Amino acid sequence: MPSPSIAVSPAGLRIGVLGLGNIGRAVADNLTAAGFTVTSVRRPSTADFPRLTETAADLARTSDIVIAALATESAMRSAYLAPDGLIGGAHAGLCVIDLGTFPVELKQELADRLATTGAAMLDSPISGTPPVVRDGRGVLFVSGDAEAIARCQPILDAIAPVNHHVGKFGAGMAVKLAANLLVIIDTMATAHAVLLGTRSGIDPQMLITAIGSSFAGTPVFRQRAPLMAERRYRPAAGPSHVMAKDLGYIDAACRRLGIAAPLLAPTMQWFDRLIDAGRGNDEGAAIFELLEAASTPAP
Repeated sequence: MPSPSIAVSPAGLRIGVLGLGNIGRAVADNLTAAGFTVTSVRRPSTADFPRLTETAADLARTSDIVIAALATESAMRSAYLAPDGLIGGAHAGLCVIDLGTFPVELKQELADRLATTGAAMLDSPISGTPPVVRDGRGVLFVSGDAEAIARCQPILDAIAPVNHHVGKFGAGMAVKLAANLLVIIDTMATAHAVLLGTRSGIDPQMLITAIGSSFAGTPVFRQRAPLMAERRYRPAAGPSHVMAKDLGYIDAACRRLGIAAPLLAPTMQWFDRLIDAGRGNDEGAAIFELLEAASTPAP
């Protein structure tokens, strides 16, 4: 099937989204709602998308800006580096906004390859679960060339109205790993708090209401404590396997930088146990049940 004819979006920009998983769909929906015409790549999972091209190379050729929202390092390498991959169709003036959470070394390698074609990449990881991103409450940590950022600003604003320009290429990932460290450890702390409160005889809803309105009521607590109380772990906005993957990246960064990380190792161990229990596709809130099972019976 031939590639779609070129359509121009309100800001005069042709937009592609590479990777229509949960985050990619939310981003594409936000861009469409903002009036942009969005194209993606044909896959079995994207058959319902209104505008499709056949390969990532075609997407690059017919786009001014491509937003990459890929799930794994292997998917990222294939999507960029395969003969029909993004770099195969990259051209001078193309800007790729990479939303993924991956080692900055991998992003830098692909950015360098793109640069040989005259294209640029922004390291712009996104913070927020798919529902949060779809609601316009995601946050982008944007890093890279200032001129490229300025050209992409209308797209960045449509993806997430709150977007921070945090520095040179790679700074986005540094901020994202710090943010994810807080989120994941807060998830563990929330599970511990819910178990402590409920084992003490407090009604779960009362506990959630009381703590949620206090200084301790973080966004993570307000989102995940109800999931723990209701034991509702599917569908998973923040799957455990993604959190475990990110903990690995955080651990590598801490080791590289020589940072003491007293909370990281035990948190990694508990999430590894959750994965080993076959619960990688459950919401990260499922860590509550692992703590509960490891505790002695309630008195």
